[in-house]
Amino acid sequence: MRKFKPDAIPEEIIAEILHAANTAPCTDTCNYYFGVIQDSQVKHAIAEATVYANWVEHAPVIFVCCGLIDADMQDAADGSYVLQGLTGRYSEEIVAALKAAKDRKAVKTLLQATPVYIAAQHMILTAVAHGLRGCLVDFIHLEQINQILGLPDHITCQLLVPVGYPDETPRPIKVNEKDNVFFDRWGE
Repeated sequence: MRKFKPDAIPEEIIAEILHAANTAPCTDTCNYYFGVIQDSQVKHAIAEATVYANWVEHAPVIFVCCGLIDADMQDAADGSYVLQGLTGRYSEEIVAALKAAKDRKAVKTLLQATPVYIAAQHMILTAVAHGLRGCLVDFIHLEQINQILGLPDHITCQLLVPVGYPDETPRPIKVNEKDNVFFDRWGE
């Protein structure tokens, strides 16, 4: 949903959306922080820091989903749970490249993104239950948004969730479950 009515979202619904986000499953390495942006000047500045998503400023609320990025995989001991998990998921080549990367904040941001997306999805599901709609917006200039919001260095914006009452009818998504579901093994 990218077009919203200007109607304000009641505070109790905002509180429920935040509660849903804060009850999302997370690991022992994730901590969430959520900004509730309603000020038109701040929304405009955030919109300017997106990639082709200036429409976000017209949402009554932009939830800014942030994560704690104080841990660095570069500090993990060889053979540690962290490095074994990352190697199993990505490969030794990718882990070596991430360890060698000079921009440690970018690496930490990348590796801590997934849990925040889970919380954001909880936000959208709760919003939909109240007749609202939202969208995950993650093609954004993170450092610009971090500066706009005055975030400390150990916390970074990961994505935006603009939410409001829809002012357009979303096109239906047609999914043929026979084409995107498999049981036990692919092709069987």
